[in-house]
Amino acid sequence: MLAALLIPLDEHPGDNFFQAYWHILSDPAHCAVEITLTILLDGLLLGLLWPMVKTYVNSRLQRQHAELDAEHGIHHHEDHVHIDRGANVIPHEEHPEHD
Repeated sequence: MLAALLIPLDEHPGDNFFQAYWHILSDPAHCAVEITLTILLDGLLLGLLWPMVKTYVNSRLQRQHAELDAEHGIHHHEDHVHIDRGANVIPHEEHPEHD
């Protein structure tokens, strides 16, 4: 069957599915249009949707981080961190998941 696909075909595809498929696949203009549309659509999707997805994920992670900091009495300042005395903080060496 593969040999039938590789046999030179007429310039105009006939009623045969494989002839039409091979004609479209081997047509340089069609391939160029497919590549152009792929670049345009991917560019639009990445250019428009990715910033919105990234903003959503970042805001969600920042919210979770703030909740954990509040739960453990941690306050972030520009270049250092403060931990409230008596806060619910387990030392790293005593943490149950520490190996």
